[in-house]
Amino acid sequence: MASYDVLFCHGLESGPHGHKHRSLRAAGHAVTAPDCRGLDLQARVELLTRLLCSGDLAASADALARWIVVGSSFGGVAGLIAAIDARARGFTVGGLVLCAPALELRQPPADRMLDAGALRAPVDTVIIHGRGDEIIPIDTSRRFAARPGHAAPVRLLEVDDGHGLRRSHAVILEEVARAGARANA
Repeated sequence: MASYDVLFCHGLESGPHGHKHRSLRAAGHAVTAPDCRGLDLQARVELLTRLLCSGDLAASADALARWIVVGSSFGGVAGLIAAIDARARGFTVGGLVLCAPALELRQPPADRMLDAGALRAPVDTVIIHGRGDEIIPIDTSRRFAARPGHAAPVRLLEVDDGHGLRRSHAVILEEVARAGARANA
């Protein structure tokens, strides 16, 4: 399997070097995983957008277009918004792999992030969500995937798993490989 450059955005209750991060590294991917513990959504988005647009990850916009953003739970919505913000600044990532993303927040953050209904995928996006997710209802991902107006295709993969997707690492790795192959074609 080919390896790709991955920006991993961890969830609220985890850290940058959890089981998904370790699985991505073990598969040979070059993973950048900023530590977002203690950051609210706005601060996470600002950090991730800065990484995507500053040249810290890739030397050019063309090089950034080969990167895959993988976001888990709270990191999924942060990665999505950062990809939207980066694209608005002329930097487009190669794809998004969102793992049980927290697309509808109970305590909305400030300004434009208030309306999760306004979010649209800026690039090819796959959402992997467990039918048994006890934290983020799978219906949030179903609604997002079905929403009209995305800039690129959005696929939802429903798996027999819970919120942590611990039994779905092979699916995550397969989707990262697919996104990477598309972005690097």
